[in-house]
Amino acid sequence: MSPRQRTLFNQILSDFLAHGFADFTIDKATRDYHCSKSTIYALGRSKEAIVRRILVSFFKEVTRRTELTITPAKTPQACIRDYFDAITTALEPASPAFMSDLASTAIGREIYETNTKAATEKITELIARGMERGDFRPLNAPLVAAIVGHSLEHIQQGDYESVSDAHLAYKELGSLILGGIVA
Repeated sequence: MSPRQRTLFNQILSDFLAHGFADFTIDKATRDYHCSKSTIYALGRSKEAIVRRILVSFFKEVTRRTELTITPAKTPQACIRDYFDAITTALEPASPAFMSDLASTAIGREIYETNTKAATEKITELIARGMERGDFRPLNAPLVAAIVGHSLEHIQQGDYESVSDAHLAYKELGSLILGGIVA
């Protein structure tokens, strides 16, 4: 990407996080960012491709931040706590409008569901590791994984938005999980 395209990309991402993306259009983007359509289309061949690219980039960064919290030197309990803290921090800039658009648009759902599935798998691995080490009480790991997965999906779908921002809901879920499984 050229420096101008990188700046434009970051501006669009910031606006998506602040205001959502369901109403993003190429025409509106050219007006808002004072650029040509060819500059916008350098980010993707269509509106959908641009939205996808920006969302994928954002969630790759979320994944990068969360993956950094998991190291063999840390206990599974510390990894789970730090993992949810990283999700909380990474999603803090995401407005309710952004989270709503993730749940209500096909592109948003697809990308968020992919990331939710990966998060569920990672948490399941950490729980299994903690059980093997004796850090966590014996439990039905597939059941706990299913409950965690469903909880992550419910946060994604905005089911708790009347009582909590999404990023804080992740933090509470992490605390709830640890409170229920630590030996």
